[in-house]
Amino acid sequence: MNSTTRANPARQADASSLRRFSKAKSLSSQLGICPRTIFRWADQGMITRHKINARVVLFDEAEVVAFIESARVG
Repeated sequence: MNSTTRANPARQADASSLRRFSKAKSLSSQLGICPRTIFRWADQGMITRHKINARVVLFDEAEVVAFIESARVG
């Protein structure tokens, strides 16, 4: 087996730990909340916004889900 066909465990670990980013609209539709809620949380410093350019703002999906889970009562 040559080195190009062999799986690299370090690379696989990196691929599984990649963060996913989404726009507020698509993320909110997945989670069943209003897109404005995501922007409001970012304005209040509860989650991080990643501004790509003047028109594109992305949010870390895992961070938003973790925030929702931590805010849940019960």
